[in-house]
Amino acid sequence: MSRLTRRSFSLAVVIAAFAGASFAKAEDGPRTIEHRLGTTELRGKPQRVVALEFSFVQALDALGVAPAGIADDNQTKRIEQLLGKTIDYASVGTRLEPNLELISNLAPDLIIADEIRHSAIYQQLGSIAPTIVLNSWEGDYETIKASVVTIADALGDRARGEQALAEHEARIAALVARIPKGEERRILLAVATPDAMSLHTSASFTGSVFKAMGLTPAIETSDPVESGAGLERLVSVAPDILLVATDPGGTVLDQWQDNAVWNAIPAVRNKMVFEVGRNQFSRFRGLKTAEMIAGEVLAKVYDAK
Repeated sequence: MSRLTRRSFSLAVVIAAFAGASFAKAEDGPRTIEHRLGTTELRGKPQRVVALEFSFVQALDALGVAPAGIADDNQTKRIEQLLGKTIDYASVGTRLEPNLELISNLAPDLIIADEIRHSAIYQQLGSIAPTIVLNSWEGDYETIKASVVTIADALGDRARGEQALAEHEARIAALVARIPKGEERRILLAVATPDAMSLHTSASFTGSVFKAMGLTPAIETSDPVESGAGLERLVSVAPDILLVATDPGGTVLDQWQDNAVWNAIPAVRNKMVFEVGRNQFSRFRGLKTAEMIAGEVLAKVYDAK
């Protein structure tokens, strides 16, 4: 090897080593994550994550991360249903009032909190670990999708989040392609309680999934949910397809079955009323939940498996 060749080779090695060191430094160095309450600086790739809402748990699962702690409402079965599998984690209490001491004991390096539920304790959470605040509780489909990429960015792997989102959108597109052309019926999700119904509008997570599927929500408004709706309100909305989310136990649905007014609603008259699980259609949010909603609508409304 000539002296010039050796010198060029040595220079190339130095440049490559410097570039590699610069890449590693950039990856491990500080990055600023924008979220609903400002910005949070993170370094490296967080390993011990605490998730304070269900959609964050589903997002982490899509990114291949098992949370160290979850605000699971003290109901592990909900997490099994949310993910379709069992994972090891520590409960940190309820989503409404997560236990700060339990969170601190886990020594997390990232906390993901909800804007509506956790803004009041943001400073306390931030004193435990870097915290990002996203909109889950009132988040529509597009908001939840964007959150997956933000969470991936916080984990130091934004590309993985973008890939997970692209794969999800391909699965949704395949489901939507099976809906018959020219569908114009108006669809509504109602959550039944013993006293009334809550009507989920186009701005709710489920309603916005309906829109993404090309379906028409029966209530078009910027408010996600109409609470305390009675039979008269449901009659005025007159949905063509009605999904009723229930918990175990009696609801107003049982009281209305023999009412002539109830039976005049288009969805009732045309046998387009279907009971669905409240967790999956109302409490949960996430990419996997959106796919489940689309699949169940296909199965129930169009008898497509």
